[in-house]
Amino acid sequence: MIYTKSVPPRIIAHWDGDRFFASIEQAADRRLRGRPVVVGGERRGVVLSASAEARRLGIRPGWPVGRARRAVADLVVVPAHFELYERFSDEILWLCQETTPLVEPAAVGAAWLDLTGTERLHERDARSAMERIQTTVRRWLHVSISTGIAANKLVSRLAARAGKPGGRIVVPPGRERAFLSPLPAAALPGLSREALEALDLAGIRTIGQLAAMPLEALGAVLGRRALPVLRQAQGVADEPVGVRRKSAEEGWSERIEFPEDVWQEPLLLAALRGMLERVMAQVRAAGVEVRRLTLELRYTDRAESRYSLDLPEPSCTEDDALPQLPALLERAWTRRVRIRAMTLAAGRIYRPGAQMELFAMRAEERERRRRVAAVLDGLRARFGPDALVRGADLLDKTLPVAQD
Repeated sequence: MIYTKSVPPRIIAHWDGDRFFASIEQAADRRLRGRPVVVGGERRGVVLSASAEARRLGIRPGWPVGRARRAVADLVVVPAHFELYERFSDEILWLCQETTPLVEPAAVGAAWLDLTGTERLHERDARSAMERIQTTVRRWLHVSISTGIAANKLVSRLAARAGKPGGRIVVPPGRERAFLSPLPAAALPGLSREALEALDLAGIRTIGQLAAMPLEALGAVLGRRALPVLRQAQGVADEPVGVRRKSAEEGWSERIEFPEDVWQEPLLLAALRGMLERVMAQVRAAGVEVRRLTLELRYTDRAESRYSLDLPEPSCTEDDALPQLPALLERAWTRRVRIRAMTLAAGRIYRPGAQMELFAMRAEERERRRRVAAVLDGLRARFGPDALVRGADLLDKTLPVAQD
């Protein structure tokens, strides 16, 4: 006789900050509380985040700041303070780690928790655990978060967003598809603008319609992405809550090891440019933006040094980070010793979207750069990483490197 043991469904929670940037500005400055506040550019650009008071007056993220000023005469516009938002986000992560060690940041201001099996340890169910976290965050940090609880990461994240602001939504096991059905197809992660346009042309506008499509028909629209997208639309997702990123500071990295120790700065910068392109391609593939670059050098005597540099604003294109590479190398290279290997990492993860079109550059210019970078990613994926190189790097192709 064969005995089988049923495996209980996972309990995955997700928290998502409400009006996160604007709420933090109000929490940090009492004078802003109760007033309509937006985070954005003083002179040009768009609204990144709008407080509850500003939203009640009709202002939304993505609006040009000038339009928001004209709409609300007493509007308070404050510049973005990304380090402050990151500190608040880390405080909430540390609070979550008191409940479970399995905490994975999704971005600055959002994270997953795996609460499976924690009921006996803390003598409270998942709903009570998340209610406690919400209450503590509101009481001590004076910001609001929304939470979602489900059997997987995808549904819990969408549940948290559906409950904004300040809500708690629980999707019982087996009800994932019913919960997702009325949501717009654009709510699914990983669907490009081109894919959404193709689905719209096919008359597919909700996740329920997408989930009901035959795989063959969906394949004609999405190609190889059809099966994973169909599984997502049906509420099937088995990705674990990982600890690979213990904070939103950690993200993606590239490492190269030189066959011979190197000391020439032009060659090192050429290698860094290639590493940056590969790292940013990973960032774009994940559908996020990053604000921090970290360079770690390993010298010929096996000693190491590292330095981190913050970009002026979150980005997913190498063009925004390329001007920072000489300073990054100079500050990380603390010893006049030949270099054996380099590791370049990108972190401090932010969600993209209208709220990320910052005031330093017009939204249409940032969108043009993103699209160009996406085309280059596709060409390199099809024809190889050396199919396209920057003109400046053609002079530095004499240096072979071993990539990990």
